[in-house]
Amino acid sequence: MNIVISPAERGRYHAHLAGRLLCTSLTPLFSAARVLKAEGVLPQEPLIMTHEGSDMVCLTSTVGEAASFTVDEGRNSGPTLRPYRPSPFARPE
Repeated sequence: MNIVISPAERGRYHAHLAGRLLCTSLTPLFSAARVLKAEGVLPQEPLIMTHEGSDMVCLTSTVGEAASFTVDEGRNSGPTLRPYRPSPFARPE
């Protein structure tokens, strides 16, 4: 599965799969993987990410692995890969 990203606003990216918008996010591969996982895509399904207009692969993972991570940008450190935890304030879908 190839996630194609394009710039959105304020550092966010639109993530598309076969022309369908999956999400707009600061972490498009991870967020798109969570959407796909929620839709029933198998966790072992390979996932790659490219930029719109380019065939160069930027990132690669599986749906399950990518869905389990997020990026934390602390005040005193650079970006760090962390386990994903849903917000306790998120509304159930």
